Amino acid sequence: PTTGEIIKGELFVGTLPFSNYTYAQACVDQKCARWIDAHVNMFKFFNGVSTLLIPDNLRVGVTKHTKNELILNSTYEDMATYYQTIVVPTRVYRPKDKAAVEGHVKHLTTHLIARMRHYQCFSIQEYNHYLLIALAEFNAKPFQKKEGSRLSLFETFERETLKSLPHYPYEMCTFKDAKVYNNSHVTLNKHYYSVPYQYIGEKVTLKIYADHLEVYHKQQLVCQHRTTGTRPGAYSTVEAHLPEESQYYGQWNSTRYLKWASRIGPNTHTVIAQLFALGPEQQYYRRVHAILKMADTYSDQRLDTACHYALERSSQPNFTLIKQLIEHPMTQINSNTLPPTEQSYLRGAAYYDKFNRKN
Repeated sequence: PTTGEIIKGELFVGTLPFSNYTYAQACVDQKCARWIDAHVNMFKFFNGVSTLLIPDNLRVGVTKHTKNELILNSTYEDMATYYQTIVVPTRVYRPKDKAAVEGHVKHLTTHLIARMRHYQCFSIQEYNHYLLIALAEFNAKPFQKKEGSRLSLFETFERETLKSLPHYPYEMCTFKDAKVYNNSHVTLNKHYYSVPYQYIGEKVTLKIYADHLEVYHKQQLVCQHRTTGTRPGAYSTVEAHLPEESQYYGQWNSTRYLKWASRIGPNTHTVIAQLFALGPEQQYYRRVHAILKMADTYSDQRLDTACHYALERSSQPNFTLIKQLIEHPMTQINSNTLPPTEQSYLRGAAYYDKFNRKN
């Protein structure tokens, strides 16, 4: 409205081949969200679902299509499953496999798009409003060489062959593979969601909706979480997902981390113990591991010194504070001035026995 900029779009067309009853929708792009939305609106327009869907081999719908293998986009396949229809893409570079819709693309371009070229619309929704009005006239227009129209043939013969619509339209979702960490959580957008501890180390599939996600393992639903109101670095944890005796479960647990911290120094042990005392220990495995791994880069003494200063500055030191202190020159100076720890070398009987044999 303010700039007069012309926005180009894409035209989605779906045709029922017997009656040639046609649906069309303008889209701002060919991304997955628009592709799925157009299918949902098409089924609503037809008031039913066809047994087969024969689309082009668009990347948004078909991931791979060869003579021996067909892989559909995960979301597109999920939508087809929801509507109980089968996707059979055309053979590559074979537009005759869907001749009905190919012909109607030409008709719609001539009778609708050209007719609407002077319409002034300020949103894609407004354009589609006028498009549906013109489309209704197009479907009701009598045939030139036979009786009836696309609409009359559809209502007389083809409507009853369609499957019924489900009670609710398909809800757009995306898929992501994830691995269950040793703290019984998976991560999405840097937020952590709990998964039953039996799946620790397993690969799972996240089915992500607008306001919640579902976790699947080998196509079986494991759990689900709300995603609204979450923030990066925080945890959504169901207590039942955690093992009853975490300190005895798995290779990594609080007992092992505290022993590791004790070997580095008393201040490091205090910091780690305070973290585990804040709540379920599984929520702190990753940050504890990150803190202790700093000793590999800087040294045990320097990490323990940084933890000492961190405890002076905060009752609950976190990774960021310790990272800032361990990189500060004062921890380097103080750690260098500390007396070196004595090292002892233990040699067993076998070591001395070789000298006795020589003598």
